[in-house]
Amino acid sequence: MSELRVVITDLDQGTAEQERAIFSAHGIVLRVAQARTQDDVIRAAGDADALLVQYAPIDARVLDALPRVRVVGRYGVGYDMLDVPAATSRGVLVITVPDYCTDEVADHTLALLLACARHLVPAHQQVALGGWNATTVMPGVKRLADQTLGIVGLGRIGRAVARRAQGFGLRVLAHDPYIDDVQVRVLGAQPRALLALLADSDYVTLHAPLSATTHHLIGPDELAAMKPTAYLLNTSRGGLVDQPALVAALREGRLAGAALDVLEQEPPPADSPLRQLPNVVLTPHAAFYSDSAFQRLKTDVASQIATALRGELPRTPLNPEAWASSGRQPR
Repeated sequence: MSELRVVITDLDQGTAEQERAIFSAHGIVLRVAQARTQDDVIRAAGDADALLVQYAPIDARVLDALPRVRVVGRYGVGYDMLDVPAATSRGVLVITVPDYCTDEVADHTLALLLACARHLVPAHQQVALGGWNATTVMPGVKRLADQTLGIVGLGRIGRAVARRAQGFGLRVLAHDPYIDDVQVRVLGAQPRALLALLADSDYVTLHAPLSATTHHLIGPDELAAMKPTAYLLNTSRGGLVDQPALVAALREGRLAGAALDVLEQEPPPADSPLRQLPNVVLTPHAAFYSDSAFQRLKTDVASQIATALRGELPRTPLNPEAWASSGRQPR
C-alpha cells in the first residue's frame, strides 16, 4: 500500500507539530501548505489522501482535481467554506470538531453582553484618561434581571448561552427553525419567530451556521425590527449580518450598539467604520479560544482524520452517508 498523505491547506495558528505527531504515529505523512484559493489547493495537494482546512474553499472543482482525497477535515465548528453535498456525492468524508469550544464561545458571548450592559468600555476609557465619574458613563444601564435576551440558533452553543443567561436572571427568547417549540421550552426559553424575537429583545445573540439560507440573516428589515435601545451580539459568522446595514443603524441611533467577534472581512480594513464607532465592541475572532480548547481542536481533528484513513468511522463526521456511498464500512 502506498504511503498515506495529509496536506494542511492553510494554517495561521502556529505550528502543526501536534498534528504531525499524531499522523506520524499512524504512519501518515503530513505536509503544510499556504493555499487559500482553489487553484492553490489543487497545486499543493495533488498527492493527498486527506485535506485539513482552515479557510481554503473546497468545492466540486477542487475535489474532482484531487481524486485521491477521501477525507476533508476542518479546523473548527463551521464549514461554510466546504461544499459538503459535493463531497458526499463523491464519497469524501467531511469532519469538523463541533464541540471543542462550546463553553468558550458561550462564555465570550456573555462577556460581550455584560460589556454592553454595564458600559464597561466607556467606563474603562474614562478612567484610563484620568476620569472617575460613574454618572457620566453609566446612564442607560438597566438591571439584567429586567431585560430580555433573544438567541438565534439553539445548537450546542446557543443552548449553553441560554443556560448562562438564565443564571443572570435574563428572560430568554429563542428562534431556531429546526427545533420544535417543546424543546425550546424545555431549555427554559420562550419560542419566537425571528422578527418577533428581534422586536422583543434587549440583546440579540447569533448562533446560527452560515449558509446560503442564513447569509445576511440580519439585514435592514431585521435591524429595523429591533429596539433602538437594543444590542446585537455575534460570535458565530460575520456573514450572518449585513455589515453596511448594521453600520447605518448604529450611526443613525437606530440601535444602541453591537458586540462582534466575527466580521465579513477579517481582519477589518483600517478604515472600517466599525473600528471607529463608539458603540461597538470588537474582539478578533477570539471567542473559540482557551488554551485547552485550542489544543483539543488540533489534536481531535488530526486524530479523526487518521481514524478515517485507517478505515474506521470517526467521531464527528458531517456526512456519514458518504462512508456508505464510497463502499467503506466502519470496523
